[in-house]
Amino acid sequence: MAKKLSVFLEQGLEKPHIIIVMGKGGVGKTTVSIRLAYELSKNGYRVLLASLDPAKHLLEYLEVPKPLVVKEVEPRLYAIQYEVDRYARKLSEEYSLLLRRLIPALTAISADDVVKAIRDSPGFEEEVFLRILSELYQRSDMDFVVVDTPPTGIALRVVTLPRVHLFWIRRLKELRERIVSIRYAIANAMGRREEIRDPVLDKLEEMEKRYQELWDSIRSTRRTSFVIVATPEPLPIYEARMVFERIREIGSRVKMLVLNKVLAEKAKIIGVEDVEKKQLGEAEKICCSVEPPAYLALVRHVEKPPSRLEDVAGLDEAISVIEPSCG
Repeated sequence: MAKKLSVFLEQGLEKPHIIIVMGKGGVGKTTVSIRLAYELSKNGYRVLLASLDPAKHLLEYLEVPKPLVVKEVEPRLYAIQYEVDRYARKLSEEYSLLLRRLIPALTAISADDVVKAIRDSPGFEEEVFLRILSELYQRSDMDFVVVDTPPTGIALRVVTLPRVHLFWIRRLKELRERIVSIRYAIANAMGRREEIRDPVLDKLEEMEKRYQELWDSIRSTRRTSFVIVATPEPLPIYEARMVFERIREIGSRVKMLVLNKVLAEKAKIIGVEDVEKKQLGEAEKICCSVEPPAYLALVRHVEKPPSRLEDVAGLDEAISVIEPSCG
């Protein structure tokens, strides 16, 4: 059995390779993310640990002074805690300017009202996270970027959002192309010269290219690895199965399922041996639901929950990684 969570990583991965760590709130995503980043840095890679988790545990774990500051925690290991509010203001102002350029009638509404309406729109938080993720794919100064995500529901919406954007952008392009062609035909019939280039169409094409590149990167196993974290309990295991299915639906696959806080022999003492054994069996089935099968990592429950890098680095004896036997 391997002792390293990073054993799932393959050769020939593109740089920077993004490792997206997902799971239900409270299952230990931050601990697993730190451990992965630590292992990779010890193997000689430059690694950025980026936390999108609103709980901001990374600030305490790694003593990062404040959000949006990159701290070199150890040689080759860097960490940053993102904060939604700061990015939200910048992004909402950007969209406000874009809308005002595309829809001149909006100039009658105050800029602050437009910005507020955008920030309060459903899905805006996910859009902020997506923008951050897009920036992380551009970190050519890093070999790996480990992303500690928000709880499952938000994280899943973030990674599938480019597909939604592409659908609507392409429909809008079709509509805009019809408008431009009609406008050109009318101008031509009236003997006027009409500029064929259209700023709205140009912007839509630029957005389509950007989101297509991001969508391709998220689905590529050479650019992105998905790691799911759960505990050996019914609800986290159910969520893990759901995430495996959703990731498969988008054309990618999960490479590792990490079961944290495994009680092992302690389970019998407190009377949950059968429950844990059943959930471990379910976890193996989930790993076997993809091809090739995902690795299954077990992290035994420790008396003192990790709260510092030193604690996470000292988990060697608590970790075991297996390749499930899929008959």
